[in-house]
Amino acid sequence: MLSTTTDTGGGDVLFRVLGPLETGAEPRRWGARKPAALLAALLLDAGEWVSCDRLVDVVWSDRTPPASAESNVKTYVWQIRKSLCDSGTRIEGRPGAYRVRVAAGELDVDCFKERARLARRAMADGDPARAVDHLTAALELWRGRPFAELTGAVAAPVVAELDELRWEVRETLADGLTALGRLREAVALLRELTAADPLREGPWTRLVRVLLHDGRRGEALAAYERARTAIAEELGVDPGRDLVQAHRLALGEDQPRRAARRDLPRAVPDFTGRADEVARVVRLSRTSATCVPVVVVEGPAGIGKTAFAVHAAHRIAEAFPDGQLYVDLRGADLLVRLLHRLGVHDVPADPEDRAAAWRAELAGRRLLLVLDGATSAEQVEPLLPGSPGCMVLVTAESRLHLDAVETVTLAPLSAAESATLFRTGAPDAPDDVVREVTRFAHGVPAAVRKALEDGPQRTGVAPLSQALRLSRPA
Repeated sequence: MLSTTTDTGGGDVLFRVLGPLETGAEPRRWGARKPAALLAALLLDAGEWVSCDRLVDVVWSDRTPPASAESNVKTYVWQIRKSLCDSGTRIEGRPGAYRVRVAAGELDVDCFKERARLARRAMADGDPARAVDHLTAALELWRGRPFAELTGAVAAPVVAELDELRWEVRETLADGLTALGRLREAVALLRELTAADPLREGPWTRLVRVLLHDGRRGEALAAYERARTAIAEELGVDPGRDLVQAHRLALGEDQPRRAARRDLPRAVPDFTGRADEVARVVRLSRTSATCVPVVVVEGPAGIGKTAFAVHAAHRIAEAFPDGQLYVDLRGADLLVRLLHRLGVHDVPADPEDRAAAWRAELAGRRLLLVLDGATSAEQVEPLLPGSPGCMVLVTAESRLHLDAVETVTLAPLSAAESATLFRTGAPDAPDDVVREVTRFAHGVPAAVRKALEDGPQRTGVAPLSQALRLSRPA
């Protein structure tokens, strides 16, 4: 097992195994592979006797040892002693075994572990500055894979232990930097860690908290969303308690809950027909507890897509108590506008982080989103929620190539429905005017309403027909 020390000893490091093997007060890298592997094997169990059989297995781990293997081991030991100017007190031998003597502070692994221990004690004593000094010194010892000369399973347990300790050191360093108010340095370090291993929740949790502490709430929410997505996609589970708690903190759930936004336009009072289509939207809204239903309402200009979406949204609004948002997609900076509506003002500059912040903001909410006037799937995709509880209604004149959506195609109104719509606004209109409207409107609600604007009682049938020809969408 690895040797341990009680202090750094104050001496120079003479053996460096946290990377390619180096020895000496002025580091010298070993070129000869077999002597380097033998010395690394001795250092792996510094202070302990290592049998010649084990050394043979280490040195010739990639092939069958030659008949002269034990004799070669003696030769390599002689070469090591010569290189270290050792008369036999450093590399000791006895029949069938060798060992290397290492004093406190001479092996970089021991120094690394001691620095980590001292840093933990300094943090516990409330001295983050001293902890940061120790942690920085510890990380400076690390140059690459520990015991790089040893292959196979020989060093695997020790390497795994050291890798885990290095993770702990870097996470503790982030804590120390945070405690000292060096938040930008802490964020940079934590971003490096989350990129290196997206499935480790410790760095993600720290990153969310540090960003929030630095006043970067939007970025904190975006970081949580990236973490949640990575964990769900790779492991198929939800984030752990600590990460969820950091997310709740970023959402401000310990603060009084903000009033729900209710931005739906007024529903048109004369909405007519579409009973089956509305019922379908209502049915889909009941699935929002387990998924995110996305309904695309499509049809030609004037067919009533916006009126339908708003009417249906009012019908299901009570199922979404955390708010109903209406967005005209013809505007710019959509995500900025939406995040501002939900109270997020430190919006990330990066578009991907902005979309992640939006998804994180919606996580755990029951919210209805109406996106009016979509022209492409690319316009809509960044706005879609990432977790169950929400629902989206999208209006578009042409088919949107989005995954897992429900499409409601609005057909022209029937003649009876067109007549009903017209009579809603003009109850005293003569029958011949109603027939003329029905004939020339071809079931397009916009054309029927244009006829109402033109004043059917005043214009008569002929002028009305002319107006309908001019107003009816192609």
